[in-house]
Amino acid sequence: MPRIRPGPRQRPKERDDDADRASWEGRLRLWVDVGGHNALGPGKVRLLEAIAAGKSLSTAAKQLRMSYRLAWKHLRLIEEWTGIAVVDPRRGGRSGGGTELTPQGQELLKAYHDFHREVDEFVQSACQQHFARWSK
Repeated sequence: MPRIRPGPRQRPKERDDDADRASWEGRLRLWVDVGGHNALGPGKVRLLEAIAAGKSLSTAAKQLRMSYRLAWKHLRLIEEWTGIAVVDPRRGGRSGGGTELTPQGQELLKAYHDFHREVDEFVQSACQQHFARWSK
């Protein structure tokens, strides 16, 4: 078998002035574990937000390019692991069906966003503290 030789290493371009420097920003993906289970994270939060906006699990699943079955599975897992009923499904009929967040589901979603905002503020502060010399 032929050996592949690595190409020459390229050095990063030297920056002459601060105008070329980019602003450094901390990023994170935040999950909330309950009893060792991923009860709430970015994907499940997007699902809850889509249900709140469209009042339909089917519409939310399509919007997120997720199967209806997987969307239901995520909802069951959230409810099982948190002990909170997050959705109120309504069967179809003349007025049509739908799925809405319960008041507890709305509170859970708000708590996640508040938690995420506080953690993000801390991450940005820590990022500036540790990487300020390389940032704008």
